[in-house]
Amino acid sequence: MTSLMKILKRPQKRLSQLMNKNFHEAWILWKTSQYTRYVFKGGRGSAKSSHIALMLVLSIILEPVNAVCFRKVGETLSKSVYEQIKWAIQFLGAEEYFRFKSSPLEIIYVERGNKFIFLGVDDPQKSKSIKTADFPIIYFWFEELAEFKTEAEVETVIKSILRGKLKEGLKYKGFFSYNPPQSKLNWVNKKYSFGSVDDNTYVHHSTYLENPHISDEFLEDAENTKRRNELKYRHEFLGEAIGNGIIPFPNLQIRPITKEDINNIAIVRQGIDWGYGVDPVAFVRWGYSKKKKIIYALDEYYGVKRSNKNVAEYILSKEYDEPITCDSAEPKSIDDLREYELSAWGASKGKGSVEYGEKWLGDLEAIVIDPERTPNIAKEFQMIDYATDRDGNPLPRLEDKNNHTIDATRYAFERDMKKGKYVY
Repeated sequence: MTSLMKILKRPQKRLSQLMNKNFHEAWILWKTSQYTRYVFKGGRGSAKSSHIALMLVLSIILEPVNAVCFRKVGETLSKSVYEQIKWAIQFLGAEEYFRFKSSPLEIIYVERGNKFIFLGVDDPQKSKSIKTADFPIIYFWFEELAEFKTEAEVETVIKSILRGKLKEGLKYKGFFSYNPPQSKLNWVNKKYSFGSVDDNTYVHHSTYLENPHISDEFLEDAENTKRRNELKYRHEFLGEAIGNGIIPFPNLQIRPITKEDINNIAIVRQGIDWGYGVDPVAFVRWGYSKKKKIIYALDEYYGVKRSNKNVAEYILSKEYDEPITCDSAEPKSIDDLREYELSAWGASKGKGSVEYGEKWLGDLEAIVIDPERTPNIAKEFQMIDYATDRDGNPLPRLEDKNNHTIDATRYAFERDMKKGKYVY
């Protein structure tokens, strides 16, 4: 009979044999409860689901708690997360300590009686009744997160778990795993691939390249795909949200802005794209090195239901006295800023001005954005994609959504852009 103590000691003494090296940090953070949400994303063959299953099985053995595993569609449970947890138990050599049930779908740790529960979320409201008598449900796993149409669906389920106060030493926490969808605007990509994440969230990205157990046939398939269609390879095997495959701003640099960068700045430009109810107002402040053809995102003010007074007070509090070029569609808002003695005027728009401004930005040597300094500018510049026609073919302009800081940036630099047939 396999000694249970040996199973418990293996992850401590032989971690390198249990888990791929690139998952060691995640396991340590999970054990010490550093975060509440653990997001595992990546490409095919990255072994993210296998490692989640291992971590959960070890946790169920070590602690008197239950875990619940979710899929969007209940019919997929038995052939996905259920089999994945079963595999992890077998991998650990612990089959004799578990009982496997098919109705209801459960895996029970017989030494103590705590268990894995498997639920579909075809109707998120039904999850409100999740409760167990003997052991609290404190661990959860949303597999194939991108199958859920909205973030609200997931949050409804999570709220049903996080209701009761736990005994000292216990902490609610869970995994979210998925292969990033191609669209940059998919909610999971917007939340976990672009911009900043919440302090309680750990994001881990993995690919088959870090998996030493991948088969030769898989490697051959990956190389053939890379040779035939690099975009498909990047999406499927590297787990990149590639959008429609054309990068609007290949000159984008997401990194901290250094003292050397600040010393390069010779000009400061400011712009505003108006908004209030649904669309956010976006004030942007950029540094510009005309000699190097580089712009640096210095500051932002961004949000919905922010009045013109709020915008003006923010700019005044920072003592920014440079001119502000605003969306000319709201002359009354421009007048409001002027009443606060701010130098504001409307952008000179014309036919083709949007495309021209986007091209000017794309032709710069670099667009440098620090996501800690300006998270919304960082998110929009990374997420933006080209608009497409009804057949999915890219058009020569960016999508007109989630682009408020980009529009404000175009307005800010209008005087630096070359003049064409129209005034811009």
